Amino acid sequence: MSAVPPTDVDRAPRGRLSPDEADIALSNAILTDEGRQDPYGPYREIREGLRRYRSAIGSMIVADYESCLEVLRNPALGRPEPDMDLPPGLSGRERRPEDRRGSMLFANPPDHTRLRALVSRTFTPRRIEAMRPRIEALLTPILDEMAEAGTVDVLEVLGARLPAAVISDLLGVPPELHETLAPHVRASTAFIDAAADDEAIARAEAGVAVMAEVFEQLIADKRRVPDDRLLSALIDVEEAGDRLSHEELLANTGLMYAAGFETTTNLIGNGLFALLTHPDEMTRLRADHTLIPSAVWELLRWDSPVQLNVRAVLREVELFYETMPYGQLFTVLQGSGNRDEAAYPNADTLDVGRFVDRATPPPLSFGWGPHHCLGASLARAEGEIVFDALIDRFGSLELVDQPRYRASFTLRGLTSLIVECQQ
Repeated sequence: MSAVPPTDVDRAPRGRLSPDEADIALSNAILTDEGRQDPYGPYREIREGLRRYRSAIGSMIVADYESCLEVLRNPALGRPEPDMDLPPGLSGRERRPEDRRGSMLFANPPDHTRLRALVSRTFTPRRIEAMRPRIEALLTPILDEMAEAGTVDVLEVLGARLPAAVISDLLGVPPELHETLAPHVRASTAFIDAAADDEAIARAEAGVAVMAEVFEQLIADKRRVPDDRLLSALIDVEEAGDRLSHEELLANTGLMYAAGFETTTNLIGNGLFALLTHPDEMTRLRADHTLIPSAVWELLRWDSPVQLNVRAVLREVELFYETMPYGQLFTVLQGSGNRDEAAYPNADTLDVGRFVDRATPPPLSFGWGPHHCLGASLARAEGEIVFDALIDRFGSLELVDQPRYRASFTLRGLTSLIVECQQ
């Protein structure tokens, strides 16, 4: 891969920040409560000062949209491999690649390519589009409950329940299992969280064990009595004579279930909070519901449910005018790239009509390249249905308490969102 000759801007830092100062800013964003409540100031400091730099821990930090995109879609980069000598995270903890055999999330080609091909055959945009009436039917009683209560924790009543009901319906997971699985799904996200401590990792390991036990039994039940849902289809799926092994089926069922509601919950929570604190944009949506698809993209950009991603060099490559060796780690600040003025003029302004212009580049919130989120179309469909229904059903939505974000960093979401809902 040949490199384009660097410009003077590319050859040197922008001069406003040293790598050590950038590390301090990033550490504050990841490891302090103040930073996790609002990481966008530190992001701006890093992005405007350096754009990308080599951290003292050895990882290349990329903070602008163009650099994030280049790393995410470069075929020479992928998930860290077990034999890589990886540096510790900014927290100082040794973070080894977890043993997640069979999971698409941690796999590289050719295994990732094979697994994704097998799973994506049954997880198509057409299937998602056909689910819209079902999503609306699942949403209606939740809105009724909100209207009756008047004041509710939207995150608990709507943000958590609807995505869980939708992914359960899609996979064929009995709804009653959600209460058992939900806390373990939340705990398991520590494996990909840059802010996770040893206690969180221990809870994640215990949570994954419980999830595996539940899905092991469910798969056995589906083998005996199949249905027309996705899990039964995955049991039978075959591509060119290849099938999912039991280990792969178990790992990816758990992955899809967890991803199916954890990030969508945060899209609903973060997105509604953004609209409630930008009443003029809420008014625009009330006046023109055709802006809803653009608004969902903008809410994903404005406060992404996924803030950070990690890639490693799988084969030596020329990137950013350097030869990057096998194992070189990249920390991709997707949340920062989404606020890059070079990609999004007035990036710190919420604009629900921003993506009406098809020339506007899509946000980095679902990743890019081979690991682009398989459930992106489902999450967007749910977001469109939810925000459209909320502004249609309720003439007034008002914050009761100022919400706070959870202690996690990689997956960004609120602890609660108390709202007064009036028809």
